[in-house]
Amino acid sequence: MQPQILLAVEEEERRLIYEAFVKKERAICHSVSSLRDVANQAARQPYNAIFLDMPLIVKASRYEKSLIEDALQTLPNARLNITAKTQKISMLVSWDTQEGARTAEEHLQYCCEQPPRVAVICNRVPLNLNAVLSRSPDMANGERTACIDFSPGGCFLFCVNDEIPLQSTVWLRLIALNDQTPIESTVCWKREWGITNEIPGIGIRFDRMSPQQQAEILSLKKGRQKK
Repeated sequence: MQPQILLAVEEEERRLIYEAFVKKERAICHSVSSLRDVANQAARQPYNAIFLDMPLIVKASRYEKSLIEDALQTLPNARLNITAKTQKISMLVSWDTQEGARTAEEHLQYCCEQPPRVAVICNRVPLNLNAVLSRSPDMANGERTACIDFSPGGCFLFCVNDEIPLQSTVWLRLIALNDQTPIESTVCWKREWGITNEIPGIGIRFDRMSPQQQAEILSLKKGRQKK
């Protein structure tokens, strides 16, 4: 099966340059013109990677950028630009597990070798809750933190601890809940301190919680959505 790249670019001239570049690797390029379309399309069919044109990113609102966060955490991705004089493509890679690629051509080859994935787009609910995070089920050496938002099955936590690896198991105690049993979770993605101007933290998936905790979180989310 040919690799499939999801490309977001608004200007026709730039789109043609990017599409020609992608097709050199015998990959199929599916072009859309907005970040909202990226989120919608990535949730519908599998892609090997997402490429984003820099002028489109620069013009996008904070809300529009938030729409593609889940897709960018799922798939290899990069921001592309075109040098005006030479028409050469430059690429800013933002995929932590990429290895060895130094040029735009090498990164495209890397993306084409990755398995295609469908992005699970979550409906995030802004909900700030005080919490304690630990790498031990007995909550030893717990770190005080706070949830920034919730999505189905997980949440985003403020965190500046770079020693917590991806796919590691952590335990979370949500102070607002009546049931204070630590919630076993998995670290699915990270935003390290100092890399961007966004809030640093980790996205976690809830793996094990009590029915009471599920009901309490659902009630808090519904209350927040009504405001």
